[in-house]
Amino acid sequence: MDGAVVYVVQELTSGEFLCARDGDVSFTPRLRDAGGFGDADEAVHAGCDHCDGAFDVVPLVFFARRMH
Repeated sequence: MDGAVVYVVQELTSGEFLCARDGDVSFTPRLRDAGGFGDADEAVHAGCDHCDGAFDVVPLVFFARRMH
């Protein structure tokens, strides 16, 4: 299986994730709607720019399954 890593930013106070909305940055309570970053440094910079307090950068690994 091949995997791809995407990094998401979660604000610790609210528990919400950064996401793109209407060409701007916003927050969502759903991991499914979170915006992903291809690089951990990008995610850290986004967290610094958009979160008011502490935040986590969470790596998510996606696996592509082959259907037989």
